[in-house]
Amino acid sequence: MNHYGKQIYKIIAICGMVFILFLGDSRQTDTNSAENGMDNSVMSEYVADVCDAVKNMDFTIREPRLDITSGEDRLYKEAYLKVLKNEMPILEWEKQYYKDLRGAGIPFEDLLERKDDDSFPYLLYYDDLDGDGKPELGINQGCLYLFDYEMGDEGVHVLYCQESCYLGNILGSGQIWYHDGLHADVIRDRYIFLNQDNEWEEGALDLEQGINPSYKYYLVGTTRYEQTDVGEKNWNEITKPFFEATEHEISPKTFAEILYAQPHAEEVCR
Repeated sequence: MNHYGKQIYKIIAICGMVFILFLGDSRQTDTNSAENGMDNSVMSEYVADVCDAVKNMDFTIREPRLDITSGEDRLYKEAYLKVLKNEMPILEWEKQYYKDLRGAGIPFEDLLERKDDDSFPYLLYYDDLDGDGKPELGINQGCLYLFDYEMGDEGVHVLYCQESCYLGNILGSGQIWYHDGLHADVIRDRYIFLNQDNEWEEGALDLEQGINPSYKYYLVGTTRYEQTDVGEKNWNEITKPFFEATEHEISPKTFAEILYAQPHAEEVCR
């Protein structure tokens, strides 16, 4: 065999070895996929199920509607003032008051001094936050707490609390949106709502978007389905109604607008 023939033989041999290695790796990959139940057909079906679950979700904003008399309004505001003054306990948490809350507990004197401050963390919610027509007190001073006062009670009930310090917005009655903006090339959003059984569905919609150009992904999860990458096209389609809903928000108000704006407020606040 001449020199040229030997070179051809070597090239053919090398190509054959590469092909065998590739074939083996491919078979191993297929085996691993089968073992993990993640073959293409299964993944496609799972992604379709996740997408259908999100498409069937209703993100219609539930507008809060208070249905109380002026006298009841005064009593509710007096009770919630006592909460902020640490004079009314939290019934579910033994011997705990507003001052004991993680990510909250601003001294009442500071709240009163900053009563006209319209910036975080001096804003409050006072509205029908659960759809019962009665006012709840919402506090978002680093962590989100919603309190519910029942007439005649010696304390307040915890309607909802989230001690993870994300940016929380109340979209409507019983509708909460958590947003963790650009953080390490990842954007996270969660939707939580109060269902017909009066239970909060944590992570009813759980979104995570990786925006690094070298590694983009679009994870979508629901209460039933774990997060999975649905791809950009599916993401844009199924998340659009949710992100349109997030453009709405129950506006928090200053201390003065909510609790100080009542007859004899100065006397009550002492």
